Amino acid sequence: MINESEVYFSIGDGASSPFYLDGWLTWNEEKWGVIAEHVKYSQNGKDFPCIEGVLYVDKMGKVRQPPRNNYMPLLFKTSNTEKPERIYRQYLDIMEIFVSDLLKRGIRGRIALPPGFLDARPMQWFGLDVEIAYTFIQNLPIKTINGARSINKNINKASRLGYKVTVSDDWKSIVKCLEQTELIKGFSHRTSVEEISHCAELLGPEAFIGYLGYDEKGEPVSGGLRLMVKDGIVIDWSQGAYREHLNNGINQLLYKYVLDDVYSKGGKIFDWCGANNAPVALAKSAWGSTLVPYLTIGEKDFRYAARAVRTVLKRK
Repeated sequence: MINESEVYFSIGDGASSPFYLDGWLTWNEEKWGVIAEHVKYSQNGKDFPCIEGVLYVDKMGKVRQPPRNNYMPLLFKTSNTEKPERIYRQYLDIMEIFVSDLLKRGIRGRIALPPGFLDARPMQWFGLDVEIAYTFIQNLPIKTINGARSINKNINKASRLGYKVTVSDDWKSIVKCLEQTELIKGFSHRTSVEEISHCAELLGPEAFIGYLGYDEKGEPVSGGLRLMVKDGIVIDWSQGAYREHLNNGINQLLYKYVLDDVYSKGGKIFDWCGANNAPVALAKSAWGSTLVPYLTIGEKDFRYAARAVRTVLKRK
């Protein structure tokens, strides 16, 4: 059984996340105008311990996390040891090298480290602004569902009303579903039909999977996109639905289909990607997922002081 809180440390060599795939890196470079730079931080050129992966940099050389990326694709690797004190020392030593490079390059906005980088002190010691965000992560297949009664009730309701779910490459219909959620929640996925189609071409059908839910008339009413690597991580990248169908259980039916399908394709971990919106977090937690923290970091400026003041006022 994989420990969800250390999933990004414990699966394979880091290539088990779709955020490491060459096609994904290419798509981000083309879409957002950044450069995907492969990096490795270690002491005296040694293979281990190290932090390795990819940093996205802009034209000025500053580190930037592109939109539509939940985390920077980075992985901490220890030497051949299981001793906590040695792992702790290695993490501090390598993190110092990593953070020094970030400060030398400069950080534009904020970047998110993947779950597993939980010790924020080396970043704080160097004066970086560190915040905690959350996601839900769980092992596949799902064996128990905390909210099984309500979820199963909605799944049964959707099935009874004639809803169906399939894998689909009808990107136009999927985008229309995403746009419905954008209208309701007041945000934009910032990805067009053409850009999604191109991403699908770069990643291939094994890594980029679309899903559509249809009503009894055969009209698409719910749809989304998942990124995955066989024997690795599944990213719950995008999901949207027509509002008038939500109370009929279509999203629960679709997610049940998705979770079963990605497991059949070799997915081991499902990352629900985000738990910072209360209603959305409640819906995700019902599936029995584990709440997992991750760190976001940026350089301190006048906005840091403003955020600190807002945080204090919220606590009063």
